[in-house]
Amino acid sequence: MTPEQKRFEAALKEHLADRARLLLGADQRVIAMLRDAYTQITQQLAAQPADWQQWHLNRLRDQLETILTATGNQAGAAVSLALKDSWQQGEDFVDKPLGAAGMNVELRLGALDTRVLSAMQSFGIDRMKAVTAEAGTKIGQQLGLVTIGGVTPFEAIKAVQGVLGSDSPARASMIVHTEVSRAFAVAGNARVIQAKPLVPGLGKQWRRSGKIHSRWFHDLMDGQVVDADATFKVPNPGGGFNMMQCPHDPSAPVEQVIRCGCISLPWLKGWKVQTPKAKPFSERELALDGRKAALDQAAKKAGRRQE
Repeated sequence: MTPEQKRFEAALKEHLADRARLLLGADQRVIAMLRDAYTQITQQLAAQPADWQQWHLNRLRDQLETILTATGNQAGAAVSLALKDSWQQGEDFVDKPLGAAGMNVELRLGALDTRVLSAMQSFGIDRMKAVTAEAGTKIGQQLGLVTIGGVTPFEAIKAVQGVLGSDSPARASMIVHTEVSRAFAVAGNARVIQAKPLVPGLGKQWRRSGKIHSRWFHDLMDGQVVDADATFKVPNPGGGFNMMQCPHDPSAPVEQVIRCGCISLPWLKGWKVQTPKAKPFSERELALDGRKAALDQAAKKAGRRQE
């Protein structure tokens, strides 16, 4: 491996680490906001009279709606900012490694079309607001049951804690991971297409997430290389093939993108890279997911996976 190639690989690793930190930070911020709402609402409910007949339903609903609306707005703003940062990271994921290898394309390429980013931000904000709106509906139903004697205040509070303590954070985390990853992937794919005329042999390589219980059809994709402006062919568990420009492709079916951890790496024809084909499964992956052992053997026989 030449010094240029080593610098290229090192820059890829550095920017992948930045991506991981951004994802983790965005997730933690949104979950913290929901936990704060959980605390406020639990305190509001705990302050209600023990006698359910004395609960003032409309006033209580208004108070809780105010908390949830503010939380939804804050979480939406946090996701919007994370998407903006992830979009820039996706662009840098192509520019910086190529620059480190002596191919300075960054100043020679135009800006990406940020209308795509704006659409993603609007979608992410709406999805995050929907999380707190749905929580508000479920909480309102519990409060209504209390006022007609259908459940005790204690039972209602426990149900509300379930909504805010686990259901809503899990959904919010899924949205953060999926949408922030999508911004990175779409920007990176657009940038590698832009850079193709300036970098002979530039392509892209699908790299699996390394999760224990990953999508088997994405594990099959690992190491696949296509031209910069070509599409990947992803096996569809429902039959046939889906065409995807990159992992997290907005046009892909939902089952292909939710919480997907795969990435698309810029790839250069003729270069010796650290993992040219599919990367080996770890011993832990093989031990905890039986499907991977079968895939591993099949891929080795086909010459797509290293020993």
